[in-house]
Amino acid sequence: MEELAKYSISASVVASKHIGEYEAETEEQAIEMAWKDASVSVCHYCSRQIDEPEIEDLHAEKIDE
Repeated sequence: MEELAKYSISASVVASKHIGEYEAETEEQAIEMAWKDASVSVCHYCSRQIDEPEIEDLHAEKIDE
């Protein structure tokens, strides 16, 4: 009888985080500024379930005042 293969399965987890509000001439400039402040961490409990959290992409939304 042939032995079955063993697989390790992982998942990509998606969430969002507010980085801040930035005054800039363009959306691209605001995102560039935000990258300097952007970071992510998880609590001790969650770190047992989540490996290497990182910010993959930033999105800007113009604020109408």
